[in-house]
Amino acid sequence: MAATTEILTLSNDPQLQGELQTASASLGEEQPRLRFVSDHHALMESIRSRPPALVLAPFGDSPSEMSNLARELSSTSPPIPLVAIFRPYGFGDDVSESGVLIDALRAGVRDFLRRPVSTTELRTLIDNLADGVGRSGDGTDKTFGRVMSFISNKGGVGKSTLAVNAAVGLALRHPGRVLLIDASLQMGVASSLLDVQPESTLTDLAHERDRLDGTMIRQVATAHPCGLSLLAAPRDAIEAIDVDDTLIARVITLARRSYDYVIIDTFPMFDRVIVAALDLSDRAYIVMENVVPTLLGAVHLLDVLERIGFPAQRQGLIVNRHQRIAGNLPLADVAERLGRQLDYVLPFDKRVIVAANAGEPIAMQPIRFGGFSRGLRRLVAEIETLGRTPAGGENRDLHLEGTGDNEAGDA
Repeated sequence: MAATTEILTLSNDPQLQGELQTASASLGEEQPRLRFVSDHHALMESIRSRPPALVLAPFGDSPSEMSNLARELSSTSPPIPLVAIFRPYGFGDDVSESGVLIDALRAGVRDFLRRPVSTTELRTLIDNLADGVGRSGDGTDKTFGRVMSFISNKGGVGKSTLAVNAAVGLALRHPGRVLLIDASLQMGVASSLLDVQPESTLTDLAHERDRLDGTMIRQVATAHPCGLSLLAAPRDAIEAIDVDDTLIARVITLARRSYDYVIIDTFPMFDRVIVAALDLSDRAYIVMENVVPTLLGAVHLLDVLERIGFPAQRQGLIVNRHQRIAGNLPLADVAERLGRQLDYVLPFDKRVIVAANAGEPIAMQPIRFGGFSRGLRRLVAEIETLGRTPAGGENRDLHLEGTGDNEAGDA
């Protein structure tokens, strides 16, 4: 980063200014030019006369002020990215830190910088600016990687298998650029599906939350030979107590800086951790089977998603392990009861079960013509496309695979 890069900070706090100047001085040739203004009026006047590459601003007494500032800066020409500065546990006992950070992201805050300000985190921000604020050669905004969650309201529908295989499929195309977060805290199985023995889990990040940064996430993540990184679930329910919604929100926010794709497997129960993950997800894939109990639960889950404000445009409906046998619902009935079209229908395939038991993801196996493998490849391709699509530009094509009479043999 050239030394002439300018960062404008909205603060008259001498201590914060000193932290930024000290961290900046340690960057050597990458050191930016820091400017400081004391109030909002001076900030906007400075932007009009001398637009900076980046604006830094600390959270004030009213967190909503940060959201208002983000919206205002996004309307300037050109838009100026805003990074919010916060002190961990600095919002008060009656304020949810994760809620404040999520609201800020929704409003357009680009990133966060923790106090005391470190050289490492400041360098990360400057590196993003050096990359054209994360823009790829085709002009797509790549400041953050894309986040995809796999959810269900019932266990045993193959959600974790799909999440793991989708992550593996992406990692084979983008080695080192995909992170799988096993947020099924009570009963995570991603490590067994990948046949790895993690030395560290999300609980280790919880114990170091005051020092948590992107580098630590990469160090804690377990590497898989396909090029995938895994943040494993806690080893048991006791350890899982230390992982809360604030940590999950922080981990996802940091992971999006370092990875192009973040895949999240979730626990089949709606709680604050799952809501925090969904708030930061670009898309959620709802996994179900074409049996009545699971379908009724999926109808309820779609209603819950609507009530928390997670739009249908960011949802994908997957019928997994589809079979045409007596007692199972026809696909037309499934779609009618959901009131929505189905995005993917993946047929039952006993090879998927064999692969899961062996810890050998089927995405790594040379099965090209089975219905399940075709559907999985299309799912991976859609996620890959979303990663190249600016926010708001969604691909809603219908992808139905293997809906013939002999799915088990064909899949």
